[in-house]
Amino acid sequence: MNYYEKTLIDIKELIEKGNKEEAIRIIEEELKAPYLPKDFNDEILKIYNENKVSKSFSLSDDDLAIYLKDSKEKQLIAVSVLNKKNLRDYLDLCNEYLCSDGFINAKVLLVDSLIRQEINEEIKMENNGIEYNFIPKYILLVEESDGFIEGSKMLNEHFLKEPSKASLAIDLLYKELMLSLPINISEEECPILVNNIIGYIEKAFDN
Repeated sequence: MNYYEKTLIDIKELIEKGNKEEAIRIIEEELKAPYLPKDFNDEILKIYNENKVSKSFSLSDDDLAIYLKDSKEKQLIAVSVLNKKNLRDYLDLCNEYLCSDGFINAKVLLVDSLIRQEINEEIKMENNGIEYNFIPKYILLVEESDGFIEGSKMLNEHFLKEPSKASLAIDLLYKELMLSLPINISEEECPILVNNIIGYIEKAFDN
């Protein structure tokens, strides 16, 4: 069981015991992290919405625009709402947000959704002063990219006898590739990234 699996179990147990405030506090702390695996992020956002805001929770288009200019947590909530909509109807808002100085974790989650919805129009995004122009339909999902497939293979081979490290390493690989969107990392670029991840994990476990 890795850290994220244990944290999710702890959150659900708190909810079951009626201690929603503590569960929400933990979720809000997790959402401040520079990276969360997509499945974990989606699950805790679902729990957050169900137990804090869902009963009276709805975002108008105006509310969405306001949330996207607010805290990291509210940006993530707004993106989670947007991701359930037909993004073709919100391309102006998507472009405006992606060109802002918004929370990069939320921005790449939105890019991921644009890719999944196969948006066939040019989108603009700014990150660290670099402007990207791309058509989501022609960008590979992280899990389908050569970089992720080859990188996962290399990490599984390296940590063959240590599945918990392999799982963590692949989570970190996914994070790095998500943060590279809308650029897909190629198979040829993998070795340096994989070696950095291996070094990071080995150092972390040595301490």
